[in-house]
Amino acid sequence: MDQLYKKLKEFGHVKLNEPLSKHTTFKIGGPADFFIEVKEREKLVELLNYVNGEGISYYILGGGSNMLFSDERFEGVVIRFKSSVLTLESSNTIEAEAGVLLSSVISLAMQNSLSGLEWAVGIPGTVGGAVRGNAGAMGKHTGTSISKVEVWRNGEIVELSAEECGFKYRGSNFQTNGDVILRVWFTLTPGDKKVMAEEMQTYIKQRNGRYPAYASPGCFFKNFHLDKWPGNIKELPELFQQRGTVPAGWLVEQVGMKGFTNGGAKISDEHGNFIVNFNDATQHDVLTIFENVKEKVYTKFNVELEPEVEIVK
Repeated sequence: MDQLYKKLKEFGHVKLNEPLSKHTTFKIGGPADFFIEVKEREKLVELLNYVNGEGISYYILGGGSNMLFSDERFEGVVIRFKSSVLTLESSNTIEAEAGVLLSSVISLAMQNSLSGLEWAVGIPGTVGGAVRGNAGAMGKHTGTSISKVEVWRNGEIVELSAEECGFKYRGSNFQTNGDVILRVWFTLTPGDKKVMAEEMQTYIKQRNGRYPAYASPGCFFKNFHLDKWPGNIKELPELFQQRGTVPAGWLVEQVGMKGFTNGGAKISDEHGNFIVNFNDATQHDVLTIFENVKEKVYTKFNVELEPEVEIVK
């Protein structure tokens, strides 16, 4: 372990037995054998080449939102890429390294009157995490603003078009193919600063009205696509029919699970699609709620809820 520790220090700042609960918005997670923060893209590539070549287990952690780690030890290396390298490449294109905060991209876009990411104001996390999970809100998502992505793939640096990323609702190919996102190019459209600011204020007000006070990973369940709805669509609220989705929070509330508690976790009193950590919750506490909700929603609506949060067991 001493030799590995010394080697990892060549790539960034290393901590031993670091609790992952300190690095996620859910505040849940056991210790990692090694936790390393890397600040340079070139060093990240070198690190990935090393751990891959040595057969060492690793996990790439973004901003720590939308995550539920196990309470058990992570045997291997957890890597956090933290960067501030962000540039306006052309009149309508922003280049950002994966470790840049999404909020920084939004700020640069606003400064240059570039529209397309207003919906993401207030969303935590990094560019890499947003692209990997195709983060979205208000019926919009990250993938629509992406022109290309640079990834590390088994020792090679590969550039992908947006089409090659396989963006889908709350997901992409990056969740399963082992690619590690290094850089992202956002292509936006000229906008009016005043109009953009007004839209962002509207989104902030909507979020403030539903976000819980306790630690959470954000929305826990994926919304359900209307084209897969097994019942009579006309019986659903008109807004759902217009948007083409049935909100997961509404489904949870319809089966009376709002406020349901297990151990230190519970479904938020503010919104049915948030599971919160209000009293030192464990992954088991959260997953027990998850299974209870899934069962009740399926029994009533014949709908299978899926997690939006990435569950690392």
